[in-house]
Amino acid sequence: DHCPNTHTTCGEPPVMLHVAVQFMPVLLSGFLVNLEIGLAATVIAVVFGVPLAMLRRGFAITRPSVGLAVRLMQALPTYVVMFIVLNMLPRDLMLYGRPIAGLTAVVFAQSIYLIAYVAEDATEALGHLDRNDRERALLFLPNLLRGFTVVVMSSGFGAAVGVSEAVNATMHQAERLPAIGDRITLFAVAIGFFAIIVGGLNIVIRHFVAKLVPRVVHNVG
Repeated sequence: DHCPNTHTTCGEPPVMLHVAVQFMPVLLSGFLVNLEIGLAATVIAVVFGVPLAMLRRGFAITRPSVGLAVRLMQALPTYVVMFIVLNMLPRDLMLYGRPIAGLTAVVFAQSIYLIAYVAEDATEALGHLDRNDRERALLFLPNLLRGFTVVVMSSGFGAAVGVSEAVNATMHQAERLPAIGDRITLFAVAIGFFAIIVGGLNIVIRHFVAKLVPRVVHNVG
């Protein structure tokens, strides 16, 4: 016998409970992919963004061209860059037996944005160092963490190219639920998870800034 207003048999746990038990490990596994994307993009951004800032600050002859390159990177639509890169890569691109074409496209697209962000912020930090303002220069570090956070949280568009990150995991799990209410609950759980992550990272950043450069925080406040 079926319970009224449910899709389960009376006495049996609801479908949502079965899926929820499986969903959290899948969501966490998908979020690890988001973290991989953020970490890879951040490393690439530092490797290229800091030298661009040094060229911009140190040599007058390269300043206009570097500034133009940074502005172009800022203007490039990340979603479009991802699809362009994906179409340029071999579809069977593998790493240790793992297909990485979609992941590579997402990392590259996010790196373009983050290189421009790091280049701008590093240029400002170098200016503070030139003025012997070490405390303000050190704000480069929490700002880099902010950039990493933005990339992690925005890398969900990788689901469009089949990257098995948190958004992709949520969509696949939602397809298994027969009731709209259960799907909404699942999406609410995923949204709550991301909200907790973002809130936690923002707390870490604020604490980091307060400990790193207390005089700057006091003056700004």
